This record gives sequence, C-alpha cells and structure tokens, in this order.
Amino acid sequence: MTALLWQADQLQKALVRRVVEDSDAFVDATELRRSGLQLAAAMKEAGNLLRLQHLQDDPRRAEVETMVLPERDGAADGPARLTLAALRTARDRGQVHVMTADMARRAAAVAEQSEGTGPVRWTARWEMSGRFDATPAGPDLDGEVERPAVRGWAAHPTVVADELGRWSTRPRLAEVAWRGSPPPSRTPRLCAFTPAAAPRVTEEQAAAAFMARPDLIAEIVAELDGLRRGVPRDRVAEEVAARAARLQDEEPQLPALSVPGDSWVCTTAVEWVPTRAVVRTPDEVWGRFDRDGDRPGDDPDRRARWLPDRTAELLAVGYADVPAYLTRHFGAHSESGAVQLLRIPGPDGPLYTVTAGSQRAHLCRVLGLPWMFAVTTMMSLPRRIETTAVTPPDQGPEACRETAALWRGLIARGLVRGELVARHSDWVVELRVEYALAPWMLLPADRAAAYNRRYELLHPGALAAAGIPDEALRSAAAWETWVAGM
Repeated sequence: MTALLWQADQLQKALVRRVVEDSDAFVDATELRRSGLQLAAAMKEAGNLLRLQHLQDDPRRAEVETMVLPERDGAADGPARLTLAALRTARDRGQVHVMTADMARRAAAVAEQSEGTGPVRWTARWEMSGRFDATPAGPDLDGEVERPAVRGWAAHPTVVADELGRWSTRPRLAEVAWRGSPPPSRTPRLCAFTPAAAPRVTEEQAAAAFMARPDLIAEIVAELDGLRRGVPRDRVAEEVAARAARLQDEEPQLPALSVPGDSWVCTTAVEWVPTRAVVRTPDEVWGRFDRDGDRPGDDPDRRARWLPDRTAELLAVGYADVPAYLTRHFGAHSESGAVQLLRIPGPDGPLYTVTAGSQRAHLCRVLGLPWMFAVTTMMSLPRRIETTAVTPPDQGPEACRETAALWRGLIARGLVRGELVARHSDWVVELRVEYALAPWMLLPADRAAAYNRRYELLHPGALAAAGIPDEALRSAAAWETWVAGM
C-alpha cells in the first residue's frame, strides 16, 4: 500500500503537469495546479506515515523513526487501522519523545564532564514559532568571560538549555528561567522552521553590544596607533605584504570544517571576538583575494589593492575617529553588512570561521588587531551523525571504517560521549552524540589533527588538561594511533 501511494504521488504530479500545459492556452490553471499538487503531497505523506507505522515492529528501526501510537484494545486483532490525522499525531509525539530523551542524555553527559562547576543561568522568552531570545542571568563564575545575549530558533523548548550551554567559554550545563509565558510543558509537536522564524539581531542590540566594550575598542586604537607610528605612509603596501606572508607561514588557514550542524536549532549573537581565533575564510590564503568578485566592476587589480588601500585609509583615521570608523565598517548594520562568523565551541574558548566579510577579516588578521566585531552563529553539535556525513565520498568504505574506529576510540578516551549504531553495514555507522570535547574531533584524523594543533597554539595546555598528550597532536597519524590505542 505504501508503494502504491508513492506511485500515486508521482502519477498525480505528472497528470497535473499535463493538464496545466494543455489548458494553459485557454484558461489560467493556477488554482487547478495548486489543488492537484496538494492532493499529490497528501498521497506521499500518507505513504510515509504508513511506512513509519509499519517500521514500529522492526528491530532495525532507527530511534528517530519512533511513533507514539495510541493504546490498542487488547482484544483487537491485526494491524491498527488509524486515520491519517492519528498517524500524524503519533509521528509528532514520537519526534518530541525522542528529542526530549536526547536532551536528557546530553544534560547528564555535560553535567558529568563539568563536575565541580555550577550551571550557567539564562533568562529567555519563548515564541510559539520556536523563536526565542536569551540573556545571561547573574554574574559569570569560574573565570567565564562575559556571555553575549543570544537570539535563536529551536524545534522544541527542551533544546534551548543544551544550545545556550555552548555559548559559555567552554560548554557548560545551563539553566533557563522563562520570561513571560513559559513554553507549554507538553508541547505536542516540533516547531517547523520557516524563514520568518529565523533569528535576527536588531540594530539596537548590535549597537548596544558594540559600545558595551570600550576597553576592547581602546585596545584596537592602541594597536593602530603603534602601526601608525611604525609604518611610513609610502611603505604601507610593502608592510601589508610582509605581514600577510608571515601570517600565512605561521598560521595558515585550516581546512573546511564539515561537521553537519543540528537542523533542530539555530542561535546567533553579536560579539567582540579575539581576531586570532579566526582560523578560516572563503579566501584561503591570507592577504590574497582570488575568488571572482560578486559586485559589478570588481576585478583582480581592485582586489589586489583592497588590503593595502584599506590599511592606508585606516591608519589615516584620527585617533578619536577610530570608533566611528569601526562602527561604519564592522557594525552589524554597517555600510558593508556584518562580518559573519561560525562559532566553533572548544574546551577553553571557541574558534571561528568566516561566512561573510572575508576581506575585513583578512584586514584584522593581517594587521594583528586584537579584536573584531561580528555576528556569530553557533555550530550546534549534531544529535546524530553518520560516518558517510564526515568522510570524503571519494575515499570509500575503508575511510568510513577508519572514522568509526576513531569514534570508538574517542568514546573510550572520554573525549566523546554517545552510542554507536551500525546502520546498514560495518562502515555506515551512526553516532548518537551526547557530548564532544570539540566538534572537529568527530572528523577524520587529518582535519581533526589540524584543528587540534591550532587550538593548542591558541590555548596552550587546554587539550592536555582534557587528557590528550602532546605526542598525539604532532600529526594525523599520531592522533589516529593515540585515539585508537585504547
């Protein structure tokens, strides 16, 4: 029956296309097309629901395919005959059940890892669309730096505390006090993400966050003052080229971090970030912009001049006018739009990769400015991840087996908490993630080792404090040997 409904969906779509094409010359068939496609979608949904119901008695069923079906009369024989509405409700309740159980396991794992430290506290306001805004409550303890206010969307209220805990310097257990009307304690279904529900930072919030740290602006002004005194105006281009070459030699950009994020939550903030923690941009060589321009009139010569020209312009700004210049070019609602970063949590502070504003990020890094203002979006830890999602497809099944072996070793070492489930074979393995010291450790050894080495450079001793010896950081092979050596 399931296959029949799926076929009916395809046949209905084909019928709609044919009818619309044939009648288009005589009548506007928009309304007919809409109704026909709605019927096709209903058939497809019915097929999916029946398949899901059938899987409930299959021991190989994935946990995320759980349905919470209504109680049956003990005298009834044969499969339950339910309405589509009842099956939708069972699916929705199953999704909420699995989500709630996932978050409970995560909270327990994070609490165990952060034993001896109290939870960080937040106040938050929830909207029925899943949008929420959260503000740190009370002073930060245990050496925590000031946390930013966060705006986000979550599929369910139980996800919010887990996500907010990652906005601390190191992932922590979080407690949330709800402002106004709290979310329903038994929300019957997950919130559906829509463009209207996407979290957005207002201009007022961005301006307040920018001006809240005059001490950091003063550090930037002091650094620029030193550059102004030490670099003659006719030597700016040479100085920029030399600094870019030195940065590329000492701290080349890291490879792409392709850990799939969690589609059930998205959070963003505006904050000052330590510039040196920016480890990757879309332009992969420091000081060089080789990508095709996305603006009319952009050309290679213009891109080559951008960095020295902006440096000369910045050094010509008067001492008292630097804050206004930074606001104009780096504010979240600046003339060029916000610099946007992906925030990657780590055990002693986050790393960042650039998603928009690459040239301005290069400017800050090449000049060695200590801080940069940006809109940051959290890399959420995935609830479930398969070996095929992080292993390059051209490397084949053996590479997937190596990734699975790394995950087993990471769990044995206590750097990751979770459960491994073989999905279809010994190389397609799913990891149900409850805790990870850092998300890049879920990647194959070459990329994990690159991020480990950079993290040790920026946060000396942080990985050793987690039990990782120095020799495990020397190369991908050393990392793989140590992790799998349990």
